[in-house]
Amino acid sequence: MNPEELIHRYLLGKATDTEIKALEVMLAEDVEVRRKFIFEAGVDAGLREIALERVSEPKVIEKVPFRATFLPVGFAAGFAFLLGAVVMHFGGETVPDESVNNVGVEEPLAEGFAVIENLFGAEWAPNEKTRKRGDSLGAEVLRLQGGLAEVQFFSGAMMMIQGPAEIALKSAWEASCQHGVVRMRVPPAARGFKLQGPATEIVDLGTEFGFQVRDGAAHVEVLDGEISFRHREGEEHIATKGAAWALPSDRAESEAERGLVPFPEMGRMGGQAELNQRRDFEQWQVHRDGFARGEQVVAYYTFERDHLSAVIPSLAVPRSSEFDGAVVLAETAAGRWPGMKQALEFRRPGSRVRVHIPGEFQALTFAAWVRVDSLDRRYNALFMGDGYETGEPHWQIRDDGKLMLSVMVDDSRPHPRHPDLRFHRIYYSTPLWDLSMSGQWLHLVSVFDPSSRTVSHYVNGVRLSREAIPSEFQVDTLRIGNAEIGNWGQPVRKDPSFAIRNLNGRVDELAILNAALTDAEIRELHDRSQAGRD
Repeated sequence: MNPEELIHRYLLGKATDTEIKALEVMLAEDVEVRRKFIFEAGVDAGLREIALERVSEPKVIEKVPFRATFLPVGFAAGFAFLLGAVVMHFGGETVPDESVNNVGVEEPLAEGFAVIENLFGAEWAPNEKTRKRGDSLGAEVLRLQGGLAEVQFFSGAMMMIQGPAEIALKSAWEASCQHGVVRMRVPPAARGFKLQGPATEIVDLGTEFGFQVRDGAAHVEVLDGEISFRHREGEEHIATKGAAWALPSDRAESEAERGLVPFPEMGRMGGQAELNQRRDFEQWQVHRDGFARGEQVVAYYTFERDHLSAVIPSLAVPRSSEFDGAVVLAETAAGRWPGMKQALEFRRPGSRVRVHIPGEFQALTFAAWVRVDSLDRRYNALFMGDGYETGEPHWQIRDDGKLMLSVMVDDSRPHPRHPDLRFHRIYYSTPLWDLSMSGQWLHLVSVFDPSSRTVSHYVNGVRLSREAIPSEFQVDTLRIGNAEIGNWGQPVRKDPSFAIRNLNGRVDELAILNAALTDAEIRELHDRSQAGRD
């Protein structure tokens, strides 16, 4: 009996003592079997949770693969023991990203200890990475050539940077200003936050101070509360509201005149950010109306609807109700411009938008603004053809953050390496998402181009990957028909069970084009439709 069959029998409570011992041996000897076991155990646990939520529909639950009926107490104890044994025996081993629902293995980790809260007129230094609102920040240097950037540390401290400036972020509790102007606001929970200058270290005792460094010389002013500082390894000073000190690089500190430096106002950016949001939204509306008239646009959904309506219109011109979508369980939520634009949230297992896309196509480009909250399952649907028949696409995100685009090549042929599947090929991007990006809006694009025999993936206007289509997997005529946004339920089947692939997140805009957009066209599409341009 192969490992997969043994795992399924074990989770269903049907494994004999001999089969359990055989499975233990396989788990001890083969890392791939351990990964498979952890994955299947996670699926089993998730389906049991659904069973608890749907006790009024037992017949449906009984038909779900790896069904959610409860194991006898002995098998449940055995499951816990076996999984614990796997984890303890191989405790020092890191399970790669291919695993999902890593039951009892290790918690997922994300990098970073601060985030870009707001930007206003921000200009980054040449060759410097362009940051956007919501970007996570770790131990790195910010070189702001002009404008303002507001950084929120996970400790609770807030730093407003006025360019030109060079700021080194060291931890949630420490940063360094080598040049420029900053204003710090430190709440009680973040007391002890340290800001270093060329020759000075400041410890904020609450609540607000300004700091300027120019040509190696610094100036500090306490705007509220008090700070402690030490200059050139001299004595410690306590400075309270209204105090100002000159901090030259080559000699001792001295008291200075207040108001010499116009520090940026903390409250200013909130109102300015709202004005920027309104400006960006109005620019997007102009883009939307022009894009909808594009000859290559097959269907275009912006997910704005009357709250009483279950219909999401396709805005592609000429308008046809044939392409309109039907909302099932998906919920209206705030989009990229909260209070101005809607999105759809697909957090419930059954949530989706049903669409019908008739016709045949020579190429396909999928483009969407997506907010991923988490990748809870192996496959997280973006746009899925119903039956996955010849020429039909599947567009998804895998649990390791990779974009996936596949087209069924021949549904009458078995796959040579996977006899239970039909003849198709999946094209992956490099990883584009991790937990630190939860809640960020991303512009995702995938292009299937039979004429050039390539598949390409993009995020935020930048190409992540381009892969050649092997001759054996070439398919020239593409079609969609019935399909779903945000899920894959195969509703044409009589079997009430369905794969759990709903996207745990929101979709704000989705377009399908009968063309293979170029790198330049995709970059322009992103730039014209983005929010938070600063």
